[in-house]
Amino acid sequence: MRDGRRRWWAILPLLVAAVAVAAFAGSATGGQKSHGPPHEITIAYQPGIGYAPLIIIKQQRLIEKHFPRTKVNWRVLASGAAITSGVISGNIQIGAMGVGPMLVGWSGGVGWRMLTALDDADLWLMARDRNIRTIADLRGKRIATPAATSIQAVILRKAAQMRLGDANALNSSLVSLDHPDGLAALFGGQIQAHMTSPPFQFIERERGAHIVARSSTFFGKHTFLGVVAQQKFYDDHPGFMKRLYQDIQASITMLEKKPAQAARILSQDSEGKTTPYGFRRYLASPALDFTTTPHGLMKFARFMNDIGQIKKMPSSWKELVFPTIAKKKGS
Repeated sequence: MRDGRRRWWAILPLLVAAVAVAAFAGSATGGQKSHGPPHEITIAYQPGIGYAPLIIIKQQRLIEKHFPRTKVNWRVLASGAAITSGVISGNIQIGAMGVGPMLVGWSGGVGWRMLTALDDADLWLMARDRNIRTIADLRGKRIATPAATSIQAVILRKAAQMRLGDANALNSSLVSLDHPDGLAALFGGQIQAHMTSPPFQFIERERGAHIVARSSTFFGKHTFLGVVAQQKFYDDHPGFMKRLYQDIQASITMLEKKPAQAARILSQDSEGKTTPYGFRRYLASPALDFTTTPHGLMKFARFMNDIGQIKKMPSSWKELVFPTIAKKKGS
């Protein structure tokens, strides 16, 4: 196995160990068996407008309204890998992340499934140098993604496989930066390309960067983000999880039917760093579509299995999800 691949897959032993760890880490409820709501819960997500349904739930305190005795903690972390570590340790009960880390965790034995998808998105590879027009132009350049297991990194490997004939051709070029830092590094000259997501790709284009590649070219219509939880937590708190799913559905309806209201809430969460008008423009982009239906999970799983990033293949996309979305027309 190549050194680059060993470096990429170095996280897998940790995830395999999660089979034992997760069985005893329990949850914030102290591991108690309960079919009621948890006493305390930590929900983690990452920077970006793709997490808007959860941000609306947080800002409107919907969980607290439905479950007033549940203490809710929200954490914003840099990557899906960081959230995975939190779930394994028992410090995070519900995480939102891209398809890449979700599949790595599922294959590695974290014991989670997807409660719901959050959105489909066309993720863009951005560059400022006009001489960088194709994937081939990125050889020897520094490219930022959030983490080695991120959906962005998976997309770059697929692009490298299709355009350069080797999924690992760009491994040595990749650096791990969260999206805000990646944006700053792109315009500061520390990196030459950024495989990113909304709204950062929109901001970068507004500031003069251009699109080198799109994820839809390599995976078609696909889920960007989903909400995951371990099977034990879902089984212990089925009513809570069903209500959370319903709240996510309601938040997506607001994003679709009342975008001005949703934009005001998102602007409030950003502490005014982005105006409601700015969020309205982002929400109107065809590159982002909020939906609870998962798309393209099996495409990602097959590719990641083919290149050795996951060792176990799901028999169907339904094996990856909870009953909340298993009857949808997913893929």
